[in-house]
Amino acid sequence: MSEVADGLRRVPMRVWVAVFVVFSFVCSGGFGIEDMVSGSGPGFALLLLLVLPFLWGLPQALVCSELGSALPEDGGLYRWSRRANGEFMGFQTGWWWVLSIFVDSAVYIALTSDYMQNWFGFNDWVRWGIAVVLIAIFAYINVRGIQLAAWMLVVMQIIVFIPFAALAVIGLANWHHNPFSVMLLPGNSLIGGVGVALSVGIWMYSGFESLSTMAGEIQKPQKVIPRALMITLPIVIGFYVLSTLGGLADVGQFSAWGTEGALDFMGVGREVGGQVLRYLFLAAMLAGNFALFLAFLAAGARPSYVLSKDKLAPKFLSKTHPKYGTPWAAIVLMAVVDAVLVRNGFQTLIVIDVFLLMLAHITIYISATRLRINEPELERPFKVGLKTPAFIAMCVVPITVAVFAMSPWGNGWDYFIWGTVAALTGPPAYFIFKKMYGGQKALDAERAASGAVPQAPAGAAAAPAAAATAVTRPAD
Repeated sequence: MSEVADGLRRVPMRVWVAVFVVFSFVCSGGFGIEDMVSGSGPGFALLLLLVLPFLWGLPQALVCSELGSALPEDGGLYRWSRRANGEFMGFQTGWWWVLSIFVDSAVYIALTSDYMQNWFGFNDWVRWGIAVVLIAIFAYINVRGIQLAAWMLVVMQIIVFIPFAALAVIGLANWHHNPFSVMLLPGNSLIGGVGVALSVGIWMYSGFESLSTMAGEIQKPQKVIPRALMITLPIVIGFYVLSTLGGLADVGQFSAWGTEGALDFMGVGREVGGQVLRYLFLAAMLAGNFALFLAFLAAGARPSYVLSKDKLAPKFLSKTHPKYGTPWAAIVLMAVVDAVLVRNGFQTLIVIDVFLLMLAHITIYISATRLRINEPELERPFKVGLKTPAFIAMCVVPITVAVFAMSPWGNGWDYFIWGTVAALTGPPAYFIFKKMYGGQKALDAERAASGAVPQAPAGAAAAPAAAATAVTRPAD
């Protein structure tokens, strides 16, 4: 049975359904790993897929589980950062993440439209029209609520899973080449290979924070979300490693791998399982991109809604649907922006997207560390089983990885310059919106006028009443 609070509808979500949702945010297929192979080498790509989860994915899942259990509210990382770092840095975190997701989500529909255009040969206006129709359909699903969206994601991820599982089984059964015999392809340096493969690998293991942006619309989120994160991580590792290893071991031809080369996963599927597996990979590519857009349209709209509730964004974004209890105005705004973005190319936008995402992730670790130090008694139904010094050391590792990925040495000067320019839009946006809508002062004045009991700043709501436990799994 659903519950309604402050205009939002809380709905039940089973843990296994939440696993499919998290899988959609983080993985939704291995498309892109082909560039890790060609950018470095088969051995190095596989090694990175095995090592990176422990440097990036696992710390992210653990930290997001702890923060999400302590502050299970819509807005997720924005509310975490606001509680830990104050209104200004909270806004920066929300701003960077929202800009990143706005661009990132549009890319998935653009790529799908490009594939369909290449397949059927229609003109650019038809391509854009199809993209707009798809965006409208997925926006409608999101307005109807996260339950319907979650079940759609379950269906889409089953379509994604089938060909990758077939590739792993058939490829490993027909092992003809040893991928680890070639760590780096001829012409690829170790430094260059790290830059290319690391960027793709970080993208492949990102997204664990996304479901928490909708925590205010899920019943018992402090239990459901951490469990889903911990279950999903090993599934994603196995999915990536086994399917890639199977394809490399069966097909070989390492230098031909790449999303724009002869051997993308559809080409690999044809080599391993004929036209049937090729078409299954085509269906998986379409379903995977649809799932990513559907999921990130949901996640990307929630921080905008919460920023509006906190008097730091236009008031209309805080409107909720009277029947479905969803932030429909924020969802529609994101859909409209995406409809405009899919008309054009995305090379520069993708660069901005990844840079901003790294900044937002860094603030997650800083927020977790500051809350551990400043609010040790904050109730955390899920608590990482490390003492604070060890917890901080764990957070330093992914921060270091993110800083390297953002640097000119990780991805080049164009990436660094354009990403920095995009990030610097945050401070003026904060001061403009605070001047227009009032921020915390307006919230305090509104509460005083209504005679409400004084409360902590928005984002600093009381944690759920549950005993904090020093474990690395959700409390029962």
